[in-house]
Amino acid sequence: MCKHWRRHWIVTFVVGVGGIGTLGALTGCSDHPYDPDAPAIDPNAPSVHITSPARGTFAGDVPMLLVTGTATDDSHVASVEVNGVPAMLAGDGSWQATILVSAGTQLIHATAKDNEGNVGKESRAVVIGPMQPIATAVPQAITAAMSAQTFDAIGRGITGILRAGDLAAFIASRNPVIDLGSGPDCLFVQAAITHMTAGSATQVSLTPGNGGLKLDVELDQVNVGMHLGYAVACLGDSRDITITASHIKVTGALNLGVSHGAFDIKFTNQDVQITGLDLDLGGVPGDIVDLLHLGTAIGPILGWAAQTFVVPALNSALAGLGDVKTVDILGTPVDIRVTPAQIYVDPTGAIIELDTALRAHGDTASPGYVYVPNEAPSMTTDRGFELAVADDAVNQLLGSFWAARGMDKAFDLDTGSYGAIGQLYDRVELSAKVPPYVDASGGVLKLTIGDFLATFKHGAAVATQVAVNAEVAVQVMTGSDGGLRLDVGTPTTYVDILDENVDGANSLSNAQFEVITSFALARVIAVGSSSVGALPLPAFGGVGVHNVGIAEQTGYLVVAGDVQ
Repeated sequence: MCKHWRRHWIVTFVVGVGGIGTLGALTGCSDHPYDPDAPAIDPNAPSVHITSPARGTFAGDVPMLLVTGTATDDSHVASVEVNGVPAMLAGDGSWQATILVSAGTQLIHATAKDNEGNVGKESRAVVIGPMQPIATAVPQAITAAMSAQTFDAIGRGITGILRAGDLAAFIASRNPVIDLGSGPDCLFVQAAITHMTAGSATQVSLTPGNGGLKLDVELDQVNVGMHLGYAVACLGDSRDITITASHIKVTGALNLGVSHGAFDIKFTNQDVQITGLDLDLGGVPGDIVDLLHLGTAIGPILGWAAQTFVVPALNSALAGLGDVKTVDILGTPVDIRVTPAQIYVDPTGAIIELDTALRAHGDTASPGYVYVPNEAPSMTTDRGFELAVADDAVNQLLGSFWAARGMDKAFDLDTGSYGAIGQLYDRVELSAKVPPYVDASGGVLKLTIGDFLATFKHGAAVATQVAVNAEVAVQVMTGSDGGLRLDVGTPTTYVDILDENVDGANSLSNAQFEVITSFALARVIAVGSSSVGALPLPAFGGVGVHNVGIAEQTGYLVVAGDVQ
């Protein structure tokens, strides 16, 4: 006999821009019409409970797990399975099964059947695997492969900034650019750049080579304003002068390295060629003109000005691969620290390795996070870019967020726009017994959220309680600015209606169950999207990306795409 009710449901929801949408499907039988007032728990299905491991168990680094429990029925329990493994069923209804487990938050599903084919289910989440202290940084957490095309795109981005307007602000901190005579005294001159513009034919190219980049800057129709302060025979004065050139070509080498957790860029072998130089000195005395030697000094000055802009611009572009900031995840502040570890450059592009430390405030009581050392991913600089993020980095973030009780929330449902759920209950308290876990192995990219409890109350009394276990696909999203972020897709969710800790019979109708589950799943989506979305996917110097895809490789989430 097939029943429509379930104590344990597998639920699929339609997820839209605004969050949880229409209830898509409840796994159940199709030979009975849906009745919103019918009980959500099948009174004829076996009642099955997992007694061990308990909710919130950290089982350690074990390959197999013993699961025990009980099963009862008004007629006879015919069989019990745990994750597809037949359990040893005793006459008193107790049972046990030993199952294979893998690292991470492992979902356990116990299924009991009676002689009529009615099914009862219960799920449990257990943390498996070696634990790493939460304060430990994750080495080689992110590896970025930047092709020659990516550096070309960065050069074009810098070109756009050079053409856009006045560049004086970028070099103001280095003024004065000329300081002769140890002034102010009776004979000295100081010069500061007050404005600098370049024409529409200006262009910057960055070409990778062994150990660094070849820099080629073509500045068109350059106009530089300088303010001179000077003294001749102890008589001081000042003047504004203008320097123009029809064309300036600056070439050199940018040696790329890492020093003390930051990118280290050195400009060497500088060469400056100037065409069409014109000096408007505005009545500057001859002694000062002779002291300045502008005819020969202006080349290095303008070359230095180009270097002073381009090198920080490239540094800023590469700094997008590292980050130090604090973000808010559902009301919990999380410190994001990404630091460069190594950079390797050859004519095809660059491979950059970064370490991460992703910590929520208030995680001091953390038991750690599951850490599984991964084989370094195979990266290529053949096209566009590749970005590999170790699942260990994500799991440090998730473990820290969980330990800081970022998933534990309470809402007064009678104050606010909570819709139908606010008409059923006064308050809901949410808690997670184990941390979420991202797994990037075995051809899957999956986020598991385990034993997420939702307790609904009338006043101080517990009206009902459900346990939500969910598996959600991880995907990569591209923003309008070309930036990347991780997000989650539609979850497969296992919902248990609990009878422990509930005041009175936990009897729910199908309609009530849908409202409760919709609310709980909205939180699952919010937790998944906000937590994995906080993981920094480094920018590529403001370069736009397209044709982005995500895959898994040796424990890494590998994001690849083309540059624009």
